[in-house]
Amino acid sequence: MAQRRGASIARWFLAVHTALLFAGAVVVFGLLVLDARSTAQTYAGKESRDLAATVAAESLVIDTVANAHAAGQEDRADSVAEASDLLQPYAERVMASTDIDYLTVMDTDRTRYTHPNTVQIGQPFVGTIAPALTGQTFTEVYDGTLGPSVRAVVPVVTEDGEIVGLVSAGVTLDRLWDSIRLRLVIVGIGTLLAFGVGAVAASLLARRLDRITESKGPDELAHLFTAHEAVLHSVEEGLLLVEDGTVVLANDEALRLLEVPELAAPFSVTDERLSAEVHDLLVGNVPEGPVRVGDRVLLVGRDTAAAAGRNVGEVVSLRDRTELQRVTGELSSVRTISEALRAQTHDFSNRLHTIATLIELGRSDEALRFVAGERDLGQRLTDRVVKAIDEPVIAALVLGKAAQARERAVEMHFETHIAPGTHWLEPVDVVTILGNLIDNAIDAAAAHALDDTAEQATEAWVEVYLANGDDGSLVFQVSDSGPGVAEADLDRIFDRGWSTKDAAAGGRGYGLALVRQVVESFGGDIEVSQGSGTSAGAVFTVTLPRPPAVGPPGPPASSARVSGSVSRQ
Repeated sequence: MAQRRGASIARWFLAVHTALLFAGAVVVFGLLVLDARSTAQTYAGKESRDLAATVAAESLVIDTVANAHAAGQEDRADSVAEASDLLQPYAERVMASTDIDYLTVMDTDRTRYTHPNTVQIGQPFVGTIAPALTGQTFTEVYDGTLGPSVRAVVPVVTEDGEIVGLVSAGVTLDRLWDSIRLRLVIVGIGTLLAFGVGAVAASLLARRLDRITESKGPDELAHLFTAHEAVLHSVEEGLLLVEDGTVVLANDEALRLLEVPELAAPFSVTDERLSAEVHDLLVGNVPEGPVRVGDRVLLVGRDTAAAAGRNVGEVVSLRDRTELQRVTGELSSVRTISEALRAQTHDFSNRLHTIATLIELGRSDEALRFVAGERDLGQRLTDRVVKAIDEPVIAALVLGKAAQARERAVEMHFETHIAPGTHWLEPVDVVTILGNLIDNAIDAAAAHALDDTAEQATEAWVEVYLANGDDGSLVFQVSDSGPGVAEADLDRIFDRGWSTKDAAAGGRGYGLALVRQVVESFGGDIEVSQGSGTSAGAVFTVTLPRPPAVGPPGPPASSARVSGSVSRQ
């Protein structure tokens, strides 16, 4: 990166901006000078033309010039002198009372009768007169005896229309510049002030730009931007930057996970194209952890984004945990079966000891009857569960939970009225809903039965009820004999991280939060109520509406009741 460092973009900005300001100031000042000069010349030409026309129309001038023009060649010198004696004083009075630098009255052959420099009287006029000799009045800029000047030439015409002479009046360019010099100085000062203010503003902007870009050059910034874009869009997790209710940055993976690939940052978190789940996720209503968005389970992370000590928003990271959730559900089922096998191993060990003792006591017949009875009970329970449930994962879950309940001296009853083929849930979702509800129910029932503070001993039991609603919905109900849920805790039991269990006992408060997420993702609802009777605890009822894509519900299911119970030992 050090090899890429050159002049910072702020310095480039300052240099270019200052150069443009200076060039602009020079151009503006030049245009103003040209405009002032043009305006002054136009004004001087108009004044000269008006004055020359006025003088050419004076009777004194007409008569004097006509007489001199009519004189013969032998009397030329005398006629010029006489005309000059009459017209020179008149011309001097006119020049003294006006801003004209010179006023020359001449014959048609250019012989001057008047001039500011008396030495030039009688000398030929220097300049253009041809248009005036044809009767035209014109103005021009010409370098004469007094230097460059703006002049007008007007013919002197007698009453019978004869052109007998010419009148020329003008203003020298030196005097013209003197008249506009003050204005040019003011304009120049104003231009310099404007340039100075612009340069100071550019300097301040450059300093701020230098701080923002950390004195990096354009090539370096371009390289950083390219690297930033490459990294942002190549990572396998979704990344978003949310600032003041606007998603200002989002990579392709984030848009894919949120199921809005058509959007492009920046966009508002209230955009109508965002689903309710995505809106809650972006505005911060959803805490960190697993969140269900559509058909996906996303692991959401949040962190504050800061740059140069300034908070620039919140970074939201998204990781797709759908496949992991599915595998976790299957692993949970396997673990449940493993725990069931462990519980059965413990139970069978006790039974083997009982059988061995009966044989040692010589009671072989009783030992055979005991073995046959236990075998038939376990086989009937397994056959009923497998026959009533057409999903192997759910059947394994129920058998495993029944074995866990047996190990903890909890009587578990299971009843299903779900018609075969009407269950559309994925096994992982069933494991999440039923597994967590049954686990909580067994824990509550077992803990309440062993509570030393209870007024009387209670039987520990758990009931699981599955059925189809009239509209094809699925209803899961799990009740227990535990202490129930306090009314003050009803609004908190589904919050992530909240639990009534002791942390040392493994209660982390994530089970019911996951249940609620799965239920809400299907548009269902979950209710918590208190059971009836002296030993009735909490009743959790989950209702999942039938998705339209599944089709209409099938025929009513025949009732099947499967019960497995063990007395407390």
